[in-house]
Amino acid sequence: MGSARRRLTAAAAAAVLLAALVPGQARPAPPRVPITDVKRSDLTLVPGKLAEPSDDGPHPGSLTEWWYAHVIDPATRRTFIAMLFTAPVPTGLIFWYPEKGRKLAVPALTATVTAKAGPVVESSAGSLVHDADAGMYRLRWHGGFAEADIWFTEAVPGVTGGPIEYDGGQTMYWSAPVATSKAKGWLKPPGTRERISVDGWRGYHDHNWGRFNVVDQRYAGWEWGVSHEPDGSATLLGGVVKGDGTWQGVVGRATPEKTYGCMATLKLSDWKTHGLFTYPGTTNASCPSSLLATPEGLTGELPGVDVDFHVVDPFILDVGLLALPESLGRTGPGSLGLIEHIRTLAGRVNP
Repeated sequence: MGSARRRLTAAAAAAVLLAALVPGQARPAPPRVPITDVKRSDLTLVPGKLAEPSDDGPHPGSLTEWWYAHVIDPATRRTFIAMLFTAPVPTGLIFWYPEKGRKLAVPALTATVTAKAGPVVESSAGSLVHDADAGMYRLRWHGGFAEADIWFTEAVPGVTGGPIEYDGGQTMYWSAPVATSKAKGWLKPPGTRERISVDGWRGYHDHNWGRFNVVDQRYAGWEWGVSHEPDGSATLLGGVVKGDGTWQGVVGRATPEKTYGCMATLKLSDWKTHGLFTYPGTTNASCPSSLLATPEGLTGELPGVDVDFHVVDPFILDVGLLALPESLGRTGPGSLGLIEHIRTLAGRVNP
């Protein structure tokens, strides 16, 4: 796969050199960058329920499992992300998006990551624990040149769902027990000596697991997003793009009063190019009606959802087998969040 990408890069360089050496020859058009679009949406309902901390413990037998958390500053859009993996390799990872300057992705390699019911996820890089007495999640970090001690207060729950089943018998489950919250505590980002207060920042936490491999080249990738809305609610998006270009996933709204969502029709537009990768500037997710998420399952019939996620400031990591853009984004005025358009190499070479 990597050699194919190198051949494409070499061919592009040779074309530019030839145009410069041959007098009077028209400059050739740049190589076409494939648009990694969604070809159709599968609206088959995937089982779901209201997300609860009891859904957030470890799932033995998973080929991939991670816990993810972020906090975002509404004033400056500074963003800190922490991830802990128990599979396929126990490790930690952080991202830091400063107000100005270069965005960072820093591995905090660790030999041990343990998880148990509670949930409690601990490692030599940091921990994410649900404090039952306080009724809140707490993120503590001390790896990857960063430190943090953050509480997720006034959490609004999202949905626990799955499995989505796709190419090669893969299955993916997810839970978002903190669709949005108010952060409280402090953060010392990479390259910073002083603690930064995160009081008043918005916080999010989710958890993915199942028998899947993120770099498997039989599927095309996934779409994901979260928008923290100014009224204290959140808009969530998540699902898989299968090898034939079929999207299957959900869009949901999490408010202090209720959480509801639906299987979404997805439309991507406003395409932008970064190297040999394209991504949509706008992702529209819609459905005519929604289901209420309760601890027992999905029920009733509520109004539909029709929302646009817009890229505000892109951050793209192209590692060959996978292109990993996690861009700052928004839905409407006053919102802030993140939006991903992730594609495998196969999904880009054969869109």
